[in-house]
This record gives sequence, structure tokens and C-alpha cells, in this order.
Amino acid sequence: MNLSQTLKHIQNSLLPIAGKFALPESERILEFLLGASRSDLYLERHEELSPEILKEIGSIISRRLLTDEPLAYILGCTYFFDREITVTPEVLIPRLDTETLIETVLLNEPLHHLRFLDFGTGSGCISAVLTGSHRRWKGIAVDASMPALRIARKNCGSEVDLICCSFFSAIKPNSFDFIVSNPPYIPSETVPTLDRSVRDFEPIAALDGGADGLDFYRFLANSGKALLSMGGRIYCEISCDQGEAVKKIMVANGWNNIIVINDLGGRPRVIHGIFKP
Repeated sequence: MNLSQTLKHIQNSLLPIAGKFALPESERILEFLLGASRSDLYLERHEELSPEILKEIGSIISRRLLTDEPLAYILGCTYFFDREITVTPEVLIPRLDTETLIETVLLNEPLHHLRFLDFGTGSGCISAVLTGSHRRWKGIAVDASMPALRIARKNCGSEVDLICCSFFSAIKPNSFDFIVSNPPYIPSETVPTLDRSVRDFEPIAALDGGADGLDFYRFLANSGKALLSMGGRIYCEISCDQGEAVKKIMVANGWNNIIVINDLGGRPRVIHGIFKP
């Protein structure tokens, strides 16, 4: 089969499980296996594929259909912002929603040297972008999971130091210009109702935000202040229905200039505040 025929075959095969994402998943499989760009798939659509590649495609399709395992885990990587990120079931798969968090930080923070804390870093995708080509900042990325930090090490450069600790137990006070976090924010009772591809494969500890989904915002609002230098900032991703609740938590803990930022779909996605004691 040529590229065009193969792309259509993969799309049709994945349609029952991937729905509207069947085409982008099909493109991603071919990009990964061929080391090609998306445009290459269409510019070279008549190119014949080797039996070896077709066999690999068959294996990926079978694995995807058998258990609904996310494609990112099957391939071992995914795209986030402007880079490829290594992922395994030890870490959450980076979502498009989190790009709004990155964009908010880049828009609000100055270009000069800064030091930040990435709380609950997981794959390290946030720290990787913030210390990559966009800024030359230094970061400390913390997570309670050592397996997650091993993956973060693959994604982050030397500008990021990784620390395994529960909450802020190993972090020095007054050390950072800002904190950035995509914390667990799904209410505990909602976790079992999540899509099978999330519930059965992604780390529950990185999803479960406690009874009302707000446990980690309470912690960050209360304990994060001590880690920041004067006028330090905080940026957190939130669920689209948590803006007012998280804002109240931050106000109660003395944060100022609190704003909620919408994502491209117009839904609340990021909360940002400043601490001025």
C-alpha cells in the first residue's frame, strides 16, 4: 500500500475507538514510524511502504483497539507546545489545555533570568518548555513519584533540577520568582467515571484532587507563599468549573491581583496571582 492508502486504512481501523481523532492519530502513527512531517504524508502520498512498516502499523492498531491504551503511551512520546515529550504510564500525557498555562507564564514574566518552582512536574513538560528556547530561566521541578522524575529527566535539560519530595518538604523558602503547577484537580468521586483510556492507564495520583478537587489549591495557596521572593507569582491550571472556588481560596490566603484566564475555547483554564505581604 502507498502512503495515502495506508493513512485511510489506519483511520478507518481507529474510527470505532478514536472517533473524530482517528485522522490525527493516524497521521501521528505515520509521522512517528517514518520520521516524517505531516505535510510529507500528503506530498509523498504515492510512496509505497515496506512490509516491515506495515507490520508495525498493524501491531499499533491492534494494541490501540484491544484495550483503548492511549496512543502516546504506545509510541512512548507525544507533542506538547513545540517539542516532543517522552511519556510512559508513570506520568500524565500532556494536554492542549496546559499550553494555556505555558502561554500565560510567558506573557506575564520578564525575559531576564528568573527562578521558578514546578510543583507536581510529572513528565516535566512545563519545565522543559520554560527552560527551552523561549526563556533561559532556571527551574526546580518537584514530584512525589520517583518513576515520574525519571521520565522528567529525559525531557528536561540541565537548567532544571529535579527533587523527589512530598509537597514542599525539601524546598528552601524565599527561593523563587514564581510557582507554576498543573496539580491534580478532579474530584475523587469523578475519577472512576473518567474515560477508560484515562482511568485505566494514567496515574490516578496525578488526577485525584480530593473530595472536591481543590485539595492542592488549598495547599499551594497556603504553603506556596513562603517559597517566593517579595512580589512572587503563582500560575495554576484549573478545571473549567473551578475558577471562582480557587479564587476564593487564594483571596483567603492573602494573594492579590488574582485573575482567571480562559483557554482558546473561552473556558476558565488558568489562575494567576501575586503575593504581596
